[in-house]
Amino acid sequence: MTPLRCTALAALALLPAATIAVAQSTAAPRAGASARAPQLTAASATVKPGETLTLTGRGFPRNAQLVLLAGRRDGAAKRIGRAQTGRRGSFTAKIRIRDDSTAAAMVARACFNACSVQASARFRIVTP
Repeated sequence: MTPLRCTALAALALLPAATIAVAQSTAAPRAGASARAPQLTAASATVKPGETLTLTGRGFPRNAQLVLLAGRRDGAAKRIGRAQTGRRGSFTAKIRIRDDSTAAAMVARACFNACSVQASARFRIVTP
């Protein structure tokens, strides 16, 4: 056992039992869990106001509740929905683009655990 691991285990002895269970479950990937970084993809690079954008994510923790955000690349993001991952850490979400949206370069983001685990995808809103 490495000195760092011994120190971490000794520090865990001071924590309540519930905290220890959480720390142990997040310390290393479980068997069958994805060890790669989360990914988010937009089904289309461009979307028009009133259309639906499909977002697909993978590599997230399994059975996790995610928050979906979107905003201009140079601005703040707003919450646009939620998604639930399955047992393999993936999800598909359909997001309707508001009719009054203006043309802009956008970024969609899927966040878990206050965005400590996240992935993003770029898309563009185009007006006819």
